[in-house]
Amino acid sequence: MYKPPIRYLVSSPYGDIPADKNKWHLPLEGDTLKTPYKIYFQSIKDFIVQGKFKPLLGAASKKLGREIRLAEVNEVIVRSEKHGFLYHPASIEVILKQGRVNPVRKGRALNEAGLSNGVKFGLNVAISEVGKGWLREEFSVLMRLNTKFNLPYLPEPYFFGELNAMSFLLEDWFEGYHEFHISRDKDGAQRLKLWDFDHGYKYLSSEQSFELYKQASKILTLYYDLKDFSQILHWHHAAGDFVVKLESTKIDVRLTTARRYEPLMILREKDPVNPFLGLFSFFLNLTIRMRLDKLNGMGEVVWADDICLEAAVKGFLEALNLKEELKHYIGSAEDFLRLLKSFGEEELKITLNPITDLYTKEEDFSVLIENLDNHVKKLYAILQILPL
Repeated sequence: MYKPPIRYLVSSPYGDIPADKNKWHLPLEGDTLKTPYKIYFQSIKDFIVQGKFKPLLGAASKKLGREIRLAEVNEVIVRSEKHGFLYHPASIEVILKQGRVNPVRKGRALNEAGLSNGVKFGLNVAISEVGKGWLREEFSVLMRLNTKFNLPYLPEPYFFGELNAMSFLLEDWFEGYHEFHISRDKDGAQRLKLWDFDHGYKYLSSEQSFELYKQASKILTLYYDLKDFSQILHWHHAAGDFVVKLESTKIDVRLTTARRYEPLMILREKDPVNPFLGLFSFFLNLTIRMRLDKLNGMGEVVWADDICLEAAVKGFLEALNLKEELKHYIGSAEDFLRLLKSFGEEELKITLNPITDLYTKEEDFSVLIENLDNHVKKLYAILQILPL
């Protein structure tokens, strides 16, 4: 049987680096189990070649809209992308014969599918028991949300499997999209930095940052369920869960994960819940969580500037206007905005108390409390100037 060659790379800000087999004994970054790269790469290989490459060929066929046979595959590239607390994501490129000659990433720009004549996927790899539990749930949530909503913002999951004491989730790869984090420029000012591995790290302008936060808030609101108050939970900017693509003046944001989809804890404890209260709680939590990040993605917890709050409110309202079912539960986006505008500063702060209580066990809590008073003041001011 024909077996296409498999090449192993490691992603870096300076381009792809061939995975040096002399260093495969080194442990994965951030893995408490100290799993060597050799076991990591070998397990990925075992996953993709199982059943004569069946999972990979099935996903490629679905993505490209035609049956892809193993004999058409010229090469498979496995790229270690990054390492996190829960997962160790890789990307998998299926290069078809007569396809792109040099798929190694050095400032290249690719289409949505990833290749001129092939396809690229993401592969989340979980090694710890905690990570494996989350990945199993994430597969279920992604399947549910992609069935429930006709929206393009989450990756489509293709195959979930467990092998060699690891869990794997093969899914869409958002090519050309990169994570971003709050950083500080040479003058100490807070700015968003795009981690563009194709063209180098770069600071985003205020306008770009506003649009990015607006789209992220809009995405989360579009996935909010007005009937049972379910929402995408446990996302965080520090984990690089949102990614963005810059094309000239255009910005496009996607969400790479959906680990939980359920109501906020405070809503699960109340029965029945008024739809206004459910949406109000979602909105307040959105304005807080959107502002939390870690400096450069890995440092101290940081709080985004007020531009983030303005963008979050705007993105939320834009999404409300697109939700046709809103009239059955709330009335109109204007009705809900009227309700928001009726709250005074002190009332907003009181209503935020049960939301902030949700963060008491998170490392974000002290930063949230430190900024809460100014957050309330700015939120009140933004709401008051919005036209009905």
